[in-house]
Amino acid sequence: ALVMTEGLPNTPLLAPNDLIMDSKGGIYFTDPGPRPVVPGRKAYVYYLPAGAKQPVILDDQIVRPNGLTLANDGKTLIVDNTVGDTVYAFEIQSNGTLKNMRPFAHLVEIPAGQESGADGMALDRNDRLYVTTIRGIQVFDKAGQYLDTITVPRQPANVAFSGPNKRTLYITAREGLYRLRMLSQGPDRPGK
Repeated sequence: ALVMTEGLPNTPLLAPNDLIMDSKGGIYFTDPGPRPVVPGRKAYVYYLPAGAKQPVILDDQIVRPNGLTLANDGKTLIVDNTVGDTVYAFEIQSNGTLKNMRPFAHLVEIPAGQESGADGMALDRNDRLYVTTIRGIQVFDKAGQYLDTITVPRQPANVAFSGPNKRTLYITAREGLYRLRMLSQGPDRPGK
């Protein structure tokens, strides 16, 4: 169920994690909470409208929301679940709130009973989604169909396109930083 409140929940922010700014200057962010996951404790996806002092809770259904990104058209928010194998999509309303949560993609090769480690995400100009996981950076097309996995020597944590013509994929990992020249190109976003 969608949780809509003004201000913060009864508990303070515990471990805010990833964020992304929309074209209106509002900020979407996740608060997955500390490790280990506390059974029964809610984790939240928030929105802080431009100029507001308090964020609004948008979702409490994802067990451990972590990475998030906006589709290139700004109409869809995509959020992954570190403990699960599902990446979710939400429709963004004109006021920044969300509706119609749905599975967008399913991570592959995640052993039964093991966390996916889904974390940072990036999109390229063709709306292909790159998700860091315990298996590497899993790549999905704009319909959420699995394409391939980019492997690196250590478990990746975050990923972003940058560099000349945004054709370099930068990957942070446990004890490592990698860059990979790409044929695909990162999106043009305001302020980036």
